[in-house]
Amino acid sequence: MKAGTRTGWVSSVYLATTNAPEPAPRKGTGHQTTENLNLRKDPGAHFASLAVLAKGTAVTRTGKTSGVWWEVKAGSRTGWVSSVYLEAAASEAPAPRQENDASRWVDGTQPIYAKASLSSKRLAVQTGGTKVHVIKNSGKWAYVQTPTGTGWIPSSSLATSEPGNNSTSNRWTAHAANVRTGASTSFSTLGVIPANQKLTYLKSSAGWSQVKTPKGTGWIKNPLLTSVEYREPKPLQPTTRSMIGDVQEHFGAGISSVGGSRAGSIGHSSGLAADFMIKDYASDAGIEAGDRIAQYLVENHKRLGISYLIWRDKLWLAQDGQWGKYSTGGWGKHLESSRGWQAPRILARRE
Repeated sequence: MKAGTRTGWVSSVYLATTNAPEPAPRKGTGHQTTENLNLRKDPGAHFASLAVLAKGTAVTRTGKTSGVWWEVKAGSRTGWVSSVYLEAAASEAPAPRQENDASRWVDGTQPIYAKASLSSKRLAVQTGGTKVHVIKNSGKWAYVQTPTGTGWIPSSSLATSEPGNNSTSNRWTAHAANVRTGASTSFSTLGVIPANQKLTYLKSSAGWSQVKTPKGTGWIKNPLLTSVEYREPKPLQPTTRSMIGDVQEHFGAGISSVGGSRAGSIGHSSGLAADFMIKDYASDAGIEAGDRIAQYLVENHKRLGISYLIWRDKLWLAQDGQWGKYSTGGWGKHLESSRGWQAPRILARRE
């Protein structure tokens, strides 16, 4: 690649498509409070309250945001409120879906693209069972509304019915998780819910879900939940063992250990994924060793049957041959539970 006046080679693991500037938050949109709500001086529950807005109070967004906090105007006052407790006013309600809209479910883990092409920028990755709405179709592609935005997906990657083991009324904790009184880490915790706990799902807001738990009704961050019922993990499959053996034969000196079958991940629980723990991963030598292994797996993914890789917060998919940021790929729950996903391991998932 060319950088300024110099031309040379770099690892594609550390490259990403330059993002266009995000549009400014929409101003002037009308909302109303769903509960009695503090109007605060700054974005955060620890800042001073300027007033308490009664349930049903009309507010107008200024366009400024900070996480789940929005700056709004309520009468003559301007301050910050948690968007968890706002809903669109009747005049701002979403327009009815067009006739060509249709509900579909993502069939397996699938990327969402900026254009109807596998070579276009990958915007996100949606996990299997995610419900989307088809806005329009173009050839073999569908333009869809997903929980994280809009984009293109191959029509063949969409199912017309919800997967049998995917629930709309229940959630399961993918890992031990705090249940909080509000949809933000600034709210107090009701307690910790252990992994694989079945919960009753109520609603979602700003990346959090309100659920009924043994600790009471509260909010849990979405990446810590799954809509797929817990299943006892299967042992490592023969093809996965073969892949592990191949990598150890070529790079055994740089690998401290290998992890495999476990709960909390579709790939691992089905015996189709492996974690390669890299020695001295934080050092230059460790990073270089991990880069070499990742590159080897990419170059040999067809022979080894690999469908995706994760290394240093980067996700590679065989479907499009692109590396993209892992934490925006729809699998953020792993990053939430263990910062180890940032560096020490390479995850390889087979077909």
